[in-house]
Amino acid sequence: MSLTDYISAFLKPLRKRATMAILAYRVRARHRTLNAHPTAIWDYGYHDLHAIELGKDVTIGAYSYILVYSRATFSDFPGRLIMGDRSAIGFGANVRAAGGTIRIGAGSAVAQNCVLIAANHAVRPGEPRFHVPWEKSDRNGIEIGSNVWVGASCVILPGAVIGNDAVIGAGSIVRGTVPPGELWAGVPARKIKTIGGERDEEPATS
Repeated sequence: MSLTDYISAFLKPLRKRATMAILAYRVRARHRTLNAHPTAIWDYGYHDLHAIELGKDVTIGAYSYILVYSRATFSDFPGRLIMGDRSAIGFGANVRAAGGTIRIGAGSAVAQNCVLIAANHAVRPGEPRFHVPWEKSDRNGIEIGSNVWVGASCVILPGAVIGNDAVIGAGSIVRGTVPPGELWAGVPARKIKTIGGERDEEPATS
């Protein structure tokens, strides 16, 4: 390797780190009450800051990865992240708001190591799995209501709608609609009980 190659290899991660620091600073400057851990990663287009809408006193945990692109290479659907007042994303979460809107209501919390995905890759016979247009349907985006608790290590799939005051048990995979005020859990998640009522069925074990 030449000296130029060594210098380039040395500078590349420094440039990447500087870029990520600038992106994080811009989010914090725009949302003055944001409580984001310094290790949280903000990945968005430089002109996409408007696609990140945070209410008052939002919390973002350590080592979370927040990706927001209003325009993505493989989708015509706009990507946005909207979080209500006092909402929170926990340690190590992966939130991918591209190809759809991810909305988290006021007072709701997404616990540690959760994954929220706004759009699916399209799957067609004989086509590459990654470099193809994403699905375009009413299943794009995620809606999480107010006062919702999403337990640790959950996966919330595109098109999921979780009603106000619902609870999602740890380790669940959520697709479709969770009505307000219900506890759901399992793979895929299903209703366990109405919160404050009797258990409807045993939790999923698979």
